[in-house]
Amino acid sequence: MHITRIEYINDYKNHLLNDRLQLDELQKINNSLNLRIKKQAFFLIDGFSWTAQSPSQFSIDLKYSNNETINFRERLVCKKSKLNNRIRGSIHLFENLFKPNINDKIYITEQASLLYKWLKRKYKKIVGSEYLSDSSFYFKFRLSLKFFPDKLNHKDLTNLTFSDNSFKYILSFDCLEHIPDYQTALNEIHRVLQPKGKLLLSVPFDLNSLTNLTRASIKDNQIIHHETPEYHGNPVSGKGSLSYYTFGWQLLKQLKDIGFKDAYIFLYWSEKYAYLGDEQILICAEK
Repeated sequence: MHITRIEYINDYKNHLLNDRLQLDELQKINNSLNLRIKKQAFFLIDGFSWTAQSPSQFSIDLKYSNNETINFRERLVCKKSKLNNRIRGSIHLFENLFKPNINDKIYITEQASLLYKWLKRKYKKIVGSEYLSDSSFYFKFRLSLKFFPDKLNHKDLTNLTFSDNSFKYILSFDCLEHIPDYQTALNEIHRVLQPKGKLLLSVPFDLNSLTNLTRASIKDNQIIHHETPEYHGNPVSGKGSLSYYTFGWQLLKQLKDIGFKDAYIFLYWSEKYAYLGDEQILICAEK
């Protein structure tokens, strides 16, 4: 697997220059698959699944796309574990780089998901949660019956009920952009992390932007759109969740300003493990 650690936008620019050969290789693979999808609406490719710990096949189609090119990040679903590209990669990097123990205390900002179910089987002390508004009550009830023997756990990331220094690891994937007051949420994450604990985070991130883009904001309890509204899938909401931000390198500075001793990005891809499309982005912050 190709993994590149970067901390600043100039690191990214150097990566584009210094690693041109491997990035060209990735682009050739992507182009080949995008040509194939024009002839086949659905197909499987072979690879090794980290989440299944065995060879597997990965499905490719045009779901969640513009119907012309593959949404690699959300597809390449493992036939065995049923997990998609970005989820498999996030687990892989978490386990491969951090080497968590099965008894480590872990908090993940989701619960009504296949990812949570996969982690729960392996990590005995993991805690998951969802943000449940009044309008999502029906989905809460339905998902509780379908997925969980116990109740669905409601948590507000801007006001967590956990004690200080509760968790060794916090995982949050495609969640922060849906929180208008995301800086308060990051402060809360920092508070409940143990010393030397780590946050692993994915968000919409523009590697070419120094600053965060505010897509929407709230004023007088009304949503104000500054960009075309963008909604992401949400298992406890029928219409999805509004994305308030596309983040830039400013986010890493904000993490350090909050008190994290270090913050950096992992870029990764792999043909063997079927992590394809653009290099995927994971942000790590260490307390």
